[in-house]
Amino acid sequence: MLDLFNTDDFVIFTTRAYASHVGVSMSAATKRLVRLSDKKLLTRVTKGIWANSSHPYFHPLSCVPYLLDKEQGYVSFLTALHLHGVISQIPKTIQVATTGRARSLDSPVGRFEFFQIKPELMKQGADWSETRLPYLIANPEKALLDTLYLSTRKSRRFARLPELDVEQSGFRASEFDRLLVQSAIPTRVLSAMRSRWAAIQ
Repeated sequence: MLDLFNTDDFVIFTTRAYASHVGVSMSAATKRLVRLSDKKLLTRVTKGIWANSSHPYFHPLSCVPYLLDKEQGYVSFLTALHLHGVISQIPKTIQVATTGRARSLDSPVGRFEFFQIKPELMKQGADWSETRLPYLIANPEKALLDTLYLSTRKSRRFARLPELDVEQSGFRASEFDRLLVQSAIPTRVLSAMRSRWAAIQ
């Protein structure tokens, strides 16, 4: 049974997928997986989601598609900006844009923050990562757009940003402007975002 978790299909997986693969009930599958977790052979990411965190293909970011489940979403905000080299500061959380409810999850593999944005803002600007276990990630321009968008909301999240390296990182100002124009963001919010963008260039 342990050999199963050394395959690509069971690096990160759900209880349901495991139960279906080995042909047991959900309750029986849960009991088996809990025992393996108690022995530190598997990691319980959250209810119903498991990981072989010692597998060479495992990365916490690859958990995001499983945590989103049926929601639309992708890695964005400061997490994506750091991965693209736009900011050097490493965020303490994995930040995710989602059409679902805003929430946070503290798990053994990291802390995830989910920020709700409108579905119409998710139409472009995100691509699948080139990792063995892929996840959707905003391109640097979309990650900044999402960040500035949230900074205009009532919560004022991201009101203060780390220093941005828009020159050395390959950030494309023209692509950011294109996404901004096509985003269907209300005029008042768009104006506030443009002002912030002008201040950090």
